[in-house]
Amino acid sequence: MDSVCLYVDVPICSFRPRWAREYQETYALPPPATVFGMLLSLVGVDWPDKEQYAGVELALALSQEPEKCRIFRKLRRVPQSKKDADPLTERRPDYQDILLDLQFWLWLRDGQACQTLTDRVRAALEPQRRRQIIRYGGLSLGESSHLVNEISLKMPSGQGRFLCQDPEGYYQLPVWVQHPRCGHGQSRLEHFTLLPSETLSEPPDYDPRWITIVGPQR
Repeated sequence: MDSVCLYVDVPICSFRPRWAREYQETYALPPPATVFGMLLSLVGVDWPDKEQYAGVELALALSQEPEKCRIFRKLRRVPQSKKDADPLTERRPDYQDILLDLQFWLWLRDGQACQTLTDRVRAALEPQRRRQIIRYGGLSLGESSHLVNEISLKMPSGQGRFLCQDPEGYYQLPVWVQHPRCGHGQSRLEHFTLLPSETLSEPPDYDPRWITIVGPQR
């Protein structure tokens, strides 16, 4: 099956777990759903059309452990029941964990998707074909302010730690996030393990390191 290999470098990022509230933790690596969203943004696919690409397969590997730090910020939280409240009175200090110098490798193949994402990603990254892609704004991984420094087609080299599907794995990560704009259905979570460091290469077929981006739960 045709695939592409990408190198991704993000200087600052954060991947908040769904249970985080006042103290905003971060996963140690990007969830598959977040990486999928970045790829859709890269090729100019809007949220309402993303189900056309459900079924693509990803493999993710950290090339190094990102540094984690904590920042202090003020957030405005206005409950739905207090829409008329003064925003200044609803300010609260919060701590947020962020990752620094995240670098990872990404393998992508179309799997059972209705539309080809691999070809559109190639088009977005090849100078001769970039005009085929229509998109706007910067490319982010997670929050809009967490901009991607580099995403490029490269051959993998060195060592890395793969994210692997594991029903008893430590990490429970979203593989599909269902937004109200995308119709009916629920988000989908799966369990994963971060494997020990190994030589980087594309996983073989049917390897649990391949993660299928299954559509929403109906």
